[in-house]
Amino acid sequence: MGRKNLLSDLLSDPPQAAPSAPLAEEGRAPQPTLGGRGVVGAMSRSLERLTAESEAARALADQFANGETVLEIDPSVIDASIVPDRMPGTDEEHEALVQSISANGQLVPVLLRPHPSQPARYQTAYGHRRVRALKALGRPVRAVIRKMTDEELVVAQGKENGERKDLSFIERAIYAVTLEDREFKRDTIGSALSVDKTELSRLISVGRAIPRALIEAIGPAPKTGRRRWMELESLLQGKDAIGDLAPLISSQAFRSKNSDARFLAVCAALAPRPQRTEPESWTSVDGKAVASIERKTEKTTLAVNEKVAPGFGEFVVGRLGELYVEYLKGTA
Repeated sequence: MGRKNLLSDLLSDPPQAAPSAPLAEEGRAPQPTLGGRGVVGAMSRSLERLTAESEAARALADQFANGETVLEIDPSVIDASIVPDRMPGTDEEHEALVQSISANGQLVPVLLRPHPSQPARYQTAYGHRRVRALKALGRPVRAVIRKMTDEELVVAQGKENGERKDLSFIERAIYAVTLEDREFKRDTIGSALSVDKTELSRLISVGRAIPRALIEAIGPAPKTGRRRWMELESLLQGKDAIGDLAPLISSQAFRSKNSDARFLAVCAALAPRPQRTEPESWTSVDGKAVASIERKTEKTTLAVNEKVAPGFGEFVVGRLGELYVEYLKGTA
């Protein structure tokens, strides 16, 4: 309360003289007293009002700090999270979100925290895409603001995305690796992603084994799960992934595919191809090309040229039993 109001209260009730107190002893001066509506009473009432207003302001500040109130924030003072949790989306996805918010408004608030080193700025815990869309529309961002440590921010960020289940396996793997590189403990990372230690180890293993440049070229691949990414990890062992795949991932045909199709194209390019062997010709003692032999890992094919040696094929088939017995004797 301002000084003017305080003085006004003090002057509104002029002090009243108290009735004379009886003398306790003869010759002793009476002791003056102040009535309940005197200067002390006015000061007491004013201090009570000041205290009530201060407590109300403190309660409102606590609501803001604890994320209990939705505020409107200028998107120009909102920064990204300390750790990105998703790969860049397509222009089509961004435009679709812009159109949705333009038509229906921002239905769900984002979560921010006060910037730890820049006053009057904020960092995003979750809601990055909404912030970007609202900035494009020139609209304020409806946000809940909460004081958070770095650990609390990444846990809130990971849990919100985990509950919506819209992060792909590889996005979660990259997020886990990035958090570990920033020296977050694995317990914190596991809490952020809502996974146990075994699953977290798989995420980090894949995230480190596959080159980041290749992951970015493929994209989030939302329909591609853990097993397929682990298969890609195996296919990459002992290979120069970027060098071997450079012609593929730089091609326009590759870039025009959706993310899951790009993943399949990379796997197909890395898959081992069966070795092709030319059939060898078997020539008889009289110089005739009687048969051709094609050898593969899983089978051997003998093709008899019936034009050159009519009936020879039947002759061989008829002696297969004897030939097999001879084979067994040789392998015994």
